Amino acid sequence: MAGYSNPYVLLMFPELGDDVSVLMRNPQLLPPKDITPKDVPLDEHGQPLDPQQAQEAMYEVIARVIVAWKVYDASQTAPLELGEDVDPVALFESLNAVHDSQPRLGPVTVENVGRMPMRIINRVMEEIGRVADPQ
Repeated sequence: MAGYSNPYVLLMFPELGDDVSVLMRNPQLLPPKDITPKDVPLDEHGQPLDPQQAQEAMYEVIARVIVAWKVYDASQTAPLELGEDVDPVALFESLNAVHDSQPRLGPVTVENVGRMPMRIINRVMEEIGRVADPQ
């Protein structure tokens, strides 16, 4: 069969949930334009003038490489109203008992990438970063 081996990378996150996963295009096989963020203005120290703009530029890259995902929107948790004498253990157990109510993120978009857990964003960026620094 002709073509590249391993055109996709499947990332599993069992520490986050039994069925949390991301399928992405293999960054090692992508042209530079697909994994290079758009330019953002930098200050004299090489730092982005607008960190939000730089972050969104990276989210665009992530959205381009992800093919499919089974990721949940943890940002949709209801605010907690706690009394002064709250028991952290009991609260922890009750909150974990209702974790099934988290909705899945919808389609792969820049906005939804920004709602992914940092653990997943960091892992995707690690895969992309291996291309830039193969050490």
